Amino acid sequence: MFESEYAKSEYIEKDNAVLHVWKKEAHFDDYRDPVKASLEMLREHKNSIFIVDARNGFEDVKEDVEWGFEWFLPELKKTGCKVWGFILPEVSDIEGEIDLWTREVEKNFRVIRAVSYGEIVALAKSESLNVRRIEDSDAKAVSDLIRKTISISNKKDYPEDIMDQLIEIETPEHVLERASWTHFYVVLEGDDIIGCGAIGPYWGKEDESSLFTIFVDPDRQGKGVGRLIMNTLENDEYFLRARRIEIPASVTGVPFYLKMGYHYKDDITEPDEEHLIRMEKIR
Repeated sequence: MFESEYAKSEYIEKDNAVLHVWKKEAHFDDYRDPVKASLEMLREHKNSIFIVDARNGFEDVKEDVEWGFEWFLPELKKTGCKVWGFILPEVSDIEGEIDLWTREVEKNFRVIRAVSYGEIVALAKSESLNVRRIEDSDAKAVSDLIRKTISISNKKDYPEDIMDQLIEIETPEHVLERASWTHFYVVLEGDDIIGCGAIGPYWGKEDESSLFTIFVDPDRQGKGVGRLIMNTLENDEYFLRARRIEIPASVTGVPFYLKMGYHYKDDITEPDEEHLIRMEKIR
């Protein structure tokens, strides 16, 4: 274990994780020495998860950023580490700094941002799951997933005729049309698509985005797949550039989105004429 006035770092064996906690903002050697200590633990424990608790400070001076990108990240990659987690509140005062690091880190590592250590570990351990952008050949499987989820999960919250209309709309062609103007992701367990979600501009705006088509196979719900989808979408460039993100949420999805830090837009809690509840996150 390493501890200084500025940071504490320790290896947690049960999770095969190195937890690096910033106590306050640090620069130069006060910043680099704790980072090097964490790196030594990661070297000793191959393929560990690297989790940075940045709730109490993470701001870097230019020289530390360059050192981090040019020396630390290449050394980290050599340890076999594949997952980098950030512990942060839903909205942080250091969003710009975190976005800068995220864009660089995700070139070689899977980035997970969450509000707690346990949530990051749970998401990181979903190693059997693979997230990637949709391909044309996925369209039927995604359509089948959406239709299955609507018929089982959503029908309890809506009149059957409305859900039947939605099922009819969600064709493979409709899936590909949405994928043509969004970043559309699928979650695979082996060869099976068990979840999906998309993010795109909000009516063409560069500083606002929307989440769409978030579905998880009813047989896999409650097992972290939805959080994995949200984490993927919230690390996409459409999210990172936006100051506001909106979700046209189903009644069924509202409790989940509340847990993910989204709130009712304009405090309206009832469905609109499209039978959706508008939710948003301001960054």
